[in-house]
Amino acid sequence: MEMHISRDELLRTFSFTAEASEIRDAVAHIASCPRCLDRAADVVAALRQTGDLAPTGRGRPPEDRYQDGRAALIALMEVREQKRMGLYRAKAWWDELKELSPREQAGRVKATAAIQKREVFETIIREANRLCGRDPFAAEHLAKSAHLLVDHLPGLEFSDRVKDGLRLSAMTVIANGRRLAGNWSGAGSAISEAKRYLRKGKVSQTEQAYLLSIQASLLCDLGQLEESISLVSQATELYQAAGDLKGIATMKIQAADALFGADRAGEALMTAEDALALLTHRDVRLELLARIVITESLIVLGRLSEAMSNHEAAEHLFEMGGDVTYFKGEYLEAKILDARGHARESEKRFRSAIDGFTEAEVYKPGLIARFAFFESLFKRSAFGKCARLCEETIELLERPDTAHFQMPQVWKDLLAAVQAEILKEYHLAEMRRYLARHWAVPAAKVPVFALAVGV
Repeated sequence: MEMHISRDELLRTFSFTAEASEIRDAVAHIASCPRCLDRAADVVAALRQTGDLAPTGRGRPPEDRYQDGRAALIALMEVREQKRMGLYRAKAWWDELKELSPREQAGRVKATAAIQKREVFETIIREANRLCGRDPFAAEHLAKSAHLLVDHLPGLEFSDRVKDGLRLSAMTVIANGRRLAGNWSGAGSAISEAKRYLRKGKVSQTEQAYLLSIQASLLCDLGQLEESISLVSQATELYQAAGDLKGIATMKIQAADALFGADRAGEALMTAEDALALLTHRDVRLELLARIVITESLIVLGRLSEAMSNHEAAEHLFEMGGDVTYFKGEYLEAKILDARGHARESEKRFRSAIDGFTEAEVYKPGLIARFAFFESLFKRSAFGKCARLCEETIELLERPDTAHFQMPQVWKDLLAAVQAEILKEYHLAEMRRYLARHWAVPAAKVPVFALAVGV
């Protein structure tokens, strides 16, 4: 049974009535017991109000002040109190800022001294990171407000190196927001600016690793998978040096995803399994991402029983993850059903996943799912359904701001090849590689099957 110090004992310890041996034992316990430290802080506050707190530290030289262990504990309590209150006050200011437009936010940051605090900066950055996946435009504007706030932090308290380290954090979020919004050149510019702060600022290994991971994600989006994998490896080394197991696991999952896109399913599987072994029960999102790569890799490798077991282990995670992850689960089940030869059921599951991705306006996984469905139909000679799927996809891709100029034409070429009955298995592999690398940006050369129809 865990033992704690009573309130009466705490009152004696921090007043003038305790014996030296009692003080030593109490200080040793409080320093190692978070619960007793919190209770002691309340006792210290009460004793300070009545003037009974000992030691006060008044009149003692600095080198003598912390020889009494109680004084060191009281100093620790004060620092914790200041930090906690600073965070709560920052959240209160954030409640006001979040209701303002980007222009109004910038004006308030410039004009209000109470906002010009590191805790407010950290609160804004935390909220911007949280928003990135849902609303990357809003996340970018928030990070810009945080970047502006750094200019107004007091110079005596924050050196130029510290400020540049904070600017790096803001610029990394800006880069990620732009990447998720499909602003590839803007993301690249933000990464270049962040690297400038990296060279000048006071930056931790984890902050440097996070910037590398965002750059790796951008390269992956742009189809530069090998370069992305190399950057992820560098980021992993930094997380290892910092002893950050969650960071290491995150990088391994990112590497596994890129390896799978590069048609290296065996390596992707091993890397994702390594990541899974590093996770705790609290890392729900990361476990889901790892299991998605594991299941997809096992399907490609023909290890379907293992794929089903892994998918079942993740089933509750798909339900917790929201609509988009639920549709991803449907897509994986469609792939398993297809691999087992259950054509009718796989078709229904593919359709449900594709409709979900389309309604949610999630472009990349929807496009990948459409082509996987196309392959399923083609391999069982359902050429009429293949053609209708192509026509439906072309109509979607020709909507404004949906895809780059090359993508609708590639699907038109695919349709023409199906209708001319000249499409081969190796053409499907070429299209898979094209989608993995060029879903976001055009390719220098179109897939081989396009040449087959004279394009």
